[in-house]
Amino acid sequence: MSERRPLVSLSVLKSAMASEGFELAPLARRDAGARRRIWEIVGASHCSIVGTCLTIVELRKIARRTGFLGDETRFNDYQVHGLFVEKMHDENIVSRAVQKHLDARYEGAIRKAKALDGEEALLAYWESAIDNGFVPGAYWALIGHPRLTPGVETRIFGDIHMMSHLSGAAHRGDAREVAEARREKAEIARRLASVIAERNDELTVLRDEIARLGAELREARALAAECESLRREIDALRAEERSDEMLRELAALRRAHADLREDHERLERRYERLKVKETRSIAPPAPRSPAPPLASEIAVAAAPIADEEREGETDLCGRCLLYVGGRPRTVCRLQRFVEQRNGSLIHHDGGMEDSRAMLSELVRRADAVFFPVDCVSHRAVGAVKSLCESHGIPYCPLRSASASAFEKAIETLAAPVAEAQR
Repeated sequence: MSERRPLVSLSVLKSAMASEGFELAPLARRDAGARRRIWEIVGASHCSIVGTCLTIVELRKIARRTGFLGDETRFNDYQVHGLFVEKMHDENIVSRAVQKHLDARYEGAIRKAKALDGEEALLAYWESAIDNGFVPGAYWALIGHPRLTPGVETRIFGDIHMMSHLSGAAHRGDAREVAEARREKAEIARRLASVIAERNDELTVLRDEIARLGAELREARALAAECESLRREIDALRAEERSDEMLRELAALRRAHADLREDHERLERRYERLKVKETRSIAPPAPRSPAPPLASEIAVAAAPIADEEREGETDLCGRCLLYVGGRPRTVCRLQRFVEQRNGSLIHHDGGMEDSRAMLSELVRRADAVFFPVDCVSHRAVGAVKSLCESHGIPYCPLRSASASAFEKAIETLAAPVAEAQR
């Protein structure tokens, strides 16, 4: 290991200490292997020991424990340091407390330096401590070492002295850096506060937006639920409409069945009448009276035959009837029915195939108008009623499109005419 040169020479250090009123006193040893107590160390070392090995926080803690300063808050750090240095010159409660604290704190360093002997070993330990940054512990372990030589003491004292100067110079630079750092910290804090304020504003806007979207979502869910309810109601209504349509079809089938039953009964009655007529025609002739004149005989013979033929039939007297709507196969039957009763029947399908303009012309030609309400459009019914009322032509809505409904309406319409002719 190369020998580390002292920072200052011993002569220069002694001159400096002498100018400040300090001098290196001879070592006072208790025993050959005993360490020196702090009050046994003489000279200028007390100031460096207190300043290097103890912090201001530790000094104030010892002062409170010993009651040395009373209210230590009355003293600044420099005053606390100076009062403690003065107490280290002799044995007292304060110096003993400091000695106990230093021995406990730097116990490891004291144990490592205990076996050292000779300047070379002591200086090697000191230089290693400087290199490793363990100066306070090494300084306390060596300054009270029982085999400390004046040369080593001067060396370590000088190093501590120069370290204080270097520390002061570094402190000034550090102070400038600290001030600059504080300014930068203040600027960063200002910028951070501005960024935080902006972020808070953004968060407020986002929260408002989230609240608005949440309200819209709740409203949309409510509308969706309402739409689903309406959809179910619509499905139910459609089902009801289909049910109503089926009921209407069933009612129409029942009416058609009733019409067919009426047609059957009417045909049965007609069949019975024809059967009676046939029976009369083959009955034995009555006893002959004296022969009347030929003309009277023909008239008398023809009269019952004409009466029998007209029995049960309605004479339309050449009237023209208009039938609007209905079923095509039924219309042909109705036309034969009307022609057999001395009338004519014209037909209009209600506008689905024939022109509506033709409807007006047919209404003017007709003596009466018939239309089945279950087999004609509403627009055709309205047009028929309007034309009939404007031309003064009677019209008769039929309950159904069956032939029996039409025939019954014809008999009802022609009854007053037949009575008038009688």
